[in-house]
Amino acid sequence: MSRFLFVVFGLLLSLTFAAQSQAAPSRWQGYLIDRQCADSVREDSDPKVFIQHHTKDCALMPNCRAKGYTLYSKHKWLNLDKRGSEIAVEVLKASKRKSGFYVEVTGTLDKELLKTASIKEIDEPKAQ
Repeated sequence: MSRFLFVVFGLLLSLTFAAQSQAAPSRWQGYLIDRQCADSVREDSDPKVFIQHHTKDCALMPNCRAKGYTLYSKHKWLNLDKRGSEIAVEVLKASKRKSGFYVEVTGTLDKELLKTASIKEIDEPKAQ
């Protein structure tokens, strides 16, 4: 009986640690852009102007799609994981905009990689 309780206690303890290690999803807002084009302005002091005018046609070109997508949020570059890049393609295809893709990404951040759960296009907040 004591061995059974020891096993059960060990199992509960391991489940507790596993649950604590799962990060709760968070949300980030910013501009969606393909990594290939982002790389060309990553070191600019203000890449936002380029990003706001970056077109859907460019973002959906095969070589841009192949490299994946990133989110420019609060002067930081957050690369989307493979799933996020797949979702990004669908969001871009469905968008009625021709450029300036402001989105909200839900997921978990692992260093600079966003493990993406969802992406939705939203209106950019007005400057205060």
